[in-house]
Amino acid sequence: QMAEWSGQFAYKQVADDLRAQIRRGRYPAGSQIPSYDQLMKDYGVSITVVRSAIRELRVEGLVVPHQGKGVFVSDPLPEGRQSGESADLQALLEELRAIRSHLESLEDRIAAVERLVSPSKS
Repeated sequence: QMAEWSGQFAYKQVADDLRAQIRRGRYPAGSQIPSYDQLMKDYGVSITVVRSAIRELRVEGLVVPHQGKGVFVSDPLPEGRQSGESADLQALLEELRAIRSHLESLEDRIAAVERLVSPSKS
C-alpha cells in the first residue's frame, strides 16, 4: 500500500517501490513484473498511476514493455542496478532519500500546525 500524505506523487511512490524491488532481486533481470491490474490492486491506485510509474521505470531502462505480453525487467539491467552489494547499497540510499523527503514533509506540516496553534505575537 502507498503512504498517505507523503507529499510525493502516487506514481513516484509506486515507481520507487518497484525500483527497490527490482534492485533487491525480487524481480530479477528478464522476469515479468505483475500486470497493471495486479499493480492497481496491490497499491490501491488507478491505471493512470500505474502507467506513469511504469513509464518512469521504462525511461530509466529498468523495464521493457512487450505489447500483449506484459512488462519485463531489462536483461541485462542498466549499469548500477544489477543484483549484488552495489545494488543493495543503491536501494538503501534510495530508501534513505525517501525517508529524508518524508521527514522534511512532516517537519513542514508540524511547522504549519505550530503557526496555527501559536500565532506570532507581532
